[in-house]
Amino acid sequence: MDILERSRFERIAAEDRWIRALFTEQEIEPTSVYSPERTREFLAGRFSAKEAIAKVLGVGFIGKMKWRDIEVLRSSTSGKPYVLLHRFAHARAEELEVGTVEVSISHQPTMVVTVAVGERGCACSQRGEL
Repeated sequence: MDILERSRFERIAAEDRWIRALFTEQEIEPTSVYSPERTREFLAGRFSAKEAIAKVLGVGFIGKMKWRDIEVLRSSTSGKPYVLLHRFAHARAEELEVGTVEVSISHQPTMVVTVAVGERGCACSQRGEL
């Protein structure tokens, strides 16, 4: 689980270089049609999700784990977020026998709350959108 004050994220997101360091092009792309406020809200949710997913994997973002090793995308049909793990995050999930990570993101006016759950036994983490 992760709880993020949106004001904390907005300080981080004030500079484009941080956005490019934290998110993949596929994560940023949907925001091209959003207002600046909606863009910050959307990306704050993805940021919080990455924090929650790192907790599932039992690691932080110091050392081998990079922010872009976790990708939180959105299904084009349902809008549901789904997770793709790359590089270190993918290797760590395999080590833990976590095949799928499910995530739920809730936005409130001042906060974002995210819950992530790792599921064992399913080799589905690279399956793409649902």
